[in-house]
Amino acid sequence: MADEIVKKTCCQYCSNMCGVLVTVEDGKVAGIRGNPEHPLTRGFVCERARLAPKWLYHPGQLMYPLKRAGRRGEGKWQRVSWDEALGEIGQRLLKLKDEYGPETLGFFEGTYRGNDYWPRGRFASLFGNPHNIFAPGIICGINDMAINMAVMGDVTTYAIEMSSAKCVVYWGADPSESSQRNWAGILRKKRKGDAKVIVVDPRQTKTTDIADVWLRLRPGTDTALALGWLNVIINEGLYNREFVAQWTTGFDELKARVQEYPPEKVAGITGVPAEKIVEAARMYATAGPACMPYGVAIDQLGLNGTRTEQCKVILRAITGNLGVFGGHLITRPGETVNGGRFVTEAELSLMHLLSMEQRRKQMGFDLCRLVSLNGWSLMAPHLERVYGVPAPVTVQIQAHTTLLWRSILTGKPYPVKALIAWGSNPLAWAGNTRLVFEALKSDNLDLHVVQELFMTPSAQLADYVLPAASWMERDLCTNMMDFGSLLQGGEKAVEPLGERRDIYQLFRGLALAVGQNEHWPWETTQEVSNYRLKPMGLTFRDVVSRCAVFPDAFDLQPWQKNGFPTPSGKIELYSSILEELGYDPLPYYEEPPESPLRVPQVAREYPLTLNTGGNFMPMFHSEFMQQGIGPREKHPDPLMDIHPDTARALGIAEGDWARIETRRGSIRQRARYNAGMLPDVINCQASWWFPEKAPYEPEFSGVFESNANVLTLDDPESCDELSGGWCNRALLCRVTRA
Repeated sequence: MADEIVKKTCCQYCSNMCGVLVTVEDGKVAGIRGNPEHPLTRGFVCERARLAPKWLYHPGQLMYPLKRAGRRGEGKWQRVSWDEALGEIGQRLLKLKDEYGPETLGFFEGTYRGNDYWPRGRFASLFGNPHNIFAPGIICGINDMAINMAVMGDVTTYAIEMSSAKCVVYWGADPSESSQRNWAGILRKKRKGDAKVIVVDPRQTKTTDIADVWLRLRPGTDTALALGWLNVIINEGLYNREFVAQWTTGFDELKARVQEYPPEKVAGITGVPAEKIVEAARMYATAGPACMPYGVAIDQLGLNGTRTEQCKVILRAITGNLGVFGGHLITRPGETVNGGRFVTEAELSLMHLLSMEQRRKQMGFDLCRLVSLNGWSLMAPHLERVYGVPAPVTVQIQAHTTLLWRSILTGKPYPVKALIAWGSNPLAWAGNTRLVFEALKSDNLDLHVVQELFMTPSAQLADYVLPAASWMERDLCTNMMDFGSLLQGGEKAVEPLGERRDIYQLFRGLALAVGQNEHWPWETTQEVSNYRLKPMGLTFRDVVSRCAVFPDAFDLQPWQKNGFPTPSGKIELYSSILEELGYDPLPYYEEPPESPLRVPQVAREYPLTLNTGGNFMPMFHSEFMQQGIGPREKHPDPLMDIHPDTARALGIAEGDWARIETRRGSIRQRARYNAGMLPDVINCQASWWFPEKAPYEPEFSGVFESNANVLTLDDPESCDELSGGWCNRALLCRVTRA
C-alpha cells in the first residue's frame, strides 16, 4: 500500500490562495482537495488546483540551472551548478554597477501568489538600486493600490466581505472565468434573491447574463461613466451626509467637478443610455451594503485607468460602503497577535537605507509620479504615523515599464544593462511585443537572468535560466504583501524537484555573491518565517496548523480613533497628494489615445475597436499553455469575440481563423460569435503562446502568432500619467478572414 500523507497549505495558482490539502503518495503529489477547516475558504477549490499533479510532473518543468552557450535566443545551453551560476552573475552585476551605477539593474516579476516580494526589495536596497521594478502589476492593481493610498491612505479594493452584500458591482470583471470562488458566491446570492448585480462590460459574458443592470459601454470611457454615477449620487443627495461632513475633505470641489458629467452628456460619451446610468447609480447608492470586486480591465485603459479607480474609491467612501460588512473593509498592517506583531515585508525591504538622491534615479520617478518612489515618499509618513510600521512598499511602487525597452535600446535616460526576472514572461504580458523582443535580444543588454518553472519565450532569450520551486515545493507564511495583519501559512507538500529553489533562496544567493552576507542571516524561508513570527509568540508550525491567524481585535472603522493615514487625516476627495505631485486633484475623463474621436484618420483604416483580455478558466495570464495538463485540450486555440453581423459582413464564419491588425502588428485568432458584443467592438484573448511549437529563433514557441500584446499600444505619451500603465483596451483595429 502506498505511503500516504496529507500536507496543509494554500493553492497558489492565483491570488485567491484557497486553503487546500495536498495528498502525497510515495513522495509525489497525488491529489488536491479543499480544506474544510480553512477559516476563509472552507473547503472551496477550483479547477486549477485539480490540475496540480499533471502540471507539477509535466516533462517541460525546468529542473537544473542553465547557462547560455550560443547566441541569445539560439537555444544552446550548458548545465551549471547553482554556485557557479550565482557566482558568475554576482561578479557581472558588480562590474556593471561599477561602470553604470546600481540603477542599471532592473527586476521583472509576476502576479502575487504567495511568493514573498521583500527578498527582491532587500537585495535592491542593499545594492543601491532605486527599485527599478518592471511588472504587469502596473496594469493589474498597482495603480489601484497607489490611488487608494493617495486618497484615503488604506488599500480597500481587495478587502471585500461579499456574503453580507446586497449589491455587487462587477466593473470590467467576469468572475465566471477569472475567480470561481467569487462566482460561486454570487450565484448562491442570486439563487436566494439576496443581491442586486450591476455589470459594466462591453461584451456579453456569463456574468452579464445574471445582471440586474448591464452597462454596455464604449471601451475606454469608464471614467466618464463613473463620474456620471457621482453626478447622480451627489445631485440626488444619495450619499452619506454625516460621513462626508466629518471624514472627507474636498466635497464641494468634487461636487463642482461632477456637474461637468450629467447623465445625458455621459450617455453621449459612453453609449450607455442616460436612464441606465441613473438606474445603476441609484441602485449602487441605495441597495447596499455594496461592494465592487476587483476587475483588471479598468487598469488597462491607458490614459483613464487610474482616474476610474479614483472614482471608485470616492464612490465607496461617500455612499457608506466603507468599513461595513458587505462593503469594503480597512486592512491594517501592524495589528497585533498575542500582543506582538508580525515583522512586515516593508521592514525587511530596508527602504530606509536608500537615499532620496538614489530614489530619484528610479526610472519614471518624475513621469509616473503616483506609483513611483516619488509618490510613495509623500504617502509613506502618514501610513507610518497611523500604523506605527513602515509603509507597505514591496509591490505598491513600480518603475515605468514602457521606458525600459527604450532605455535598453537607446541608453536614455540611462542604460539598463542587467535584468533579473522571476515568475515573469514579458514577451507574453508586456505591451508592443515586437519592441520587447528587440530589447531582450539586443546586445545592449549585458545580463539577463530568469528564474522560471517552464522554458517560456522570455526565458528563451536569457543568459541564465534558473529553476523555480512551485508552490507545492516551498513553505508559505504571508501577510499578503503587508495589506493587513491576517496571516496565512502552509507547508511544502514535497521536496523541490531536481535543483529547484524558492525566491528567497534566489535572492539570498545573489546577495551573498555580491557581498551582502551580514544582512541575510537566515538560510531558509522557514527560518525567516520564525523570525517574523517570534514577536507574536508563534512559530511557522503554529501558523501551518491554524491555516490563518487573525489579529487580536478587528475594528471595522479604525478611523474613528486614529483618522485616515492621509495628510489631513480624512479621505481626500480633492487629493492633496496628487496636487503636490503636480496632477489634477480630482478625477476627470480623457478620450482614449486611439479612438475614432481622437484619431479619425486612423479609424478610417482601422474601423473596429479592440479590447484584449477575457481569458478562460483555468488559464491564468500566460500559464497553463502546455499540452498534456488539460486546459489546452479543452481550449486548444485563442478566440476572438465578434458580433455575428459584423463577422458575416467581413466574410468570417464562426470558428474561422481571423487576422486582427493594428498599427503595431497583426495576429490571428479563431472567431467566436458573441451576439452581446457591441457591433463595432472585438475582443481578443491575451498572452497566448504555444509551448508545443518550435522554441527559440525564429518562432519562440509561437509568441508572435496569436499574442494580443503584439497589437497593444505602449508609447509613453499614451500611457496613464499617474501610473505609466499602457493601453490594452480601446484600440483601433481591422479584421479580415485569415
